[in-house]
Order: sequence, then structure tokens, then C-alpha cells
Amino acid sequence: MEKLKAFIKKYYEGFAYLFFGGLATLLNLVLFAVFQAVLGTGFATGIGNVLDNIICILFAYWTNRTFVFRSKTQGKAMAREFGAFVTCRLGTMLLDTAIMLVLGNLLAAQGAALMEGLLTGVFTHLNPETLMGITSTMVHTTDSSAAIAVIGGADGPTAIFVTGDLQSLWGMVVKVFSNVLVIVLNYVFSKLIIFKKK
Repeated sequence: MEKLKAFIKKYYEGFAYLFFGGLATLLNLVLFAVFQAVLGTGFATGIGNVLDNIICILFAYWTNRTFVFRSKTQGKAMAREFGAFVTCRLGTMLLDTAIMLVLGNLLAAQGAALMEGLLTGVFTHLNPETLMGITSTMVHTTDSSAAIAVIGGADGPTAIFVTGDLQSLWGMVVKVFSNVLVIVLNYVFSKLIIFKKK
């Protein structure tokens, strides 16, 4: 038991960052899903992405300061710490926004076509009857939003009709990818710049 306590104490900061970073990521994903469901993928990957980042920045500062790095700064030092935190998080928010706009919006149809290809390939190899159900569902979808993806092939561009459901799935895949990248960068900034031990 003492070894476990020593292990936790030694790596507390990393465990705490992963836990509270996980909560912030979960909050980010839930807000994205709510914006996507209520206001559409275009809003969720644009203005909604900025709004959910602002909410998550405030949540992350409070949890990082209080529970992860246990900062005790006060007054001007705390204001500088908060300023550095917000500046770094705004930088990663801009990165997140760029990823979401490019991959989540501009390349949404191509990404959805990729998802369709991946899902078709997986289900074809696992269970052909499942593929029939997916194809039937995709053909009979009630979602009126769709797009055409143009993908380069060996014999020229190919147009593929893609449903909105696959665009939503692609949007969430891009959001998860972006969150992983942002978490890593935020930890590095927090550890080396914002809450560095003096």
C-alpha cells in the first residue's frame, strides 16, 4: 500500500492533469455534440467551437490552478499566471479552430466519404449482412443534408454522394483528433511556462 501511495504522490501531477484534462475534453466534446445537434455541424465547427473553447479554458484554468499544479500565487502574480494561461490556451484554441474549419468544414464531404469507405471496408470483412443494413440505412436516411465529395483516383476524380450522418461522424472524429493534440500542447505550456516551479 505504501508503494502505491508513493507512486501516486510521485506522479500526482500527471494523473491529476489527465483526469481534469479528461473532464475538460469531455466538456468540450459534449458542448460540441450539443451545438451540432441543436444548431448543426456548420455552427458547431465554427462559432460553437470558439464558444466551447472559452468555457473549457475557464474550467481548465480553475482545475489546473487548484488541483493539478496547486498554484498559490496571489495578486499581480496570479493575474500574470491567468494571462499566460489564457494566451497559451487561445493559441491552442486557434489551432483547434483551424483544424475544425479545414478538416471539419472545408473537407467534411471528403472526410465523410473516407468514413464511408472505412466503415464499408470494416463491415464487409466482419459481417456482410451488417453492410446490407448500413447501406439500406444510408439510402433511406431522413436527413436531407448531404454533400458530394470529389476524391482523386487513379483514373481521375470520383464524385461520391455522402449523407449528413457520416459528416456528423467525421466532425466528431476530427474533434477528438484535435482535442488530443490540444491536450498535449496545453500540458507542455502549463508545465514549462504557466505553472513552472520557481
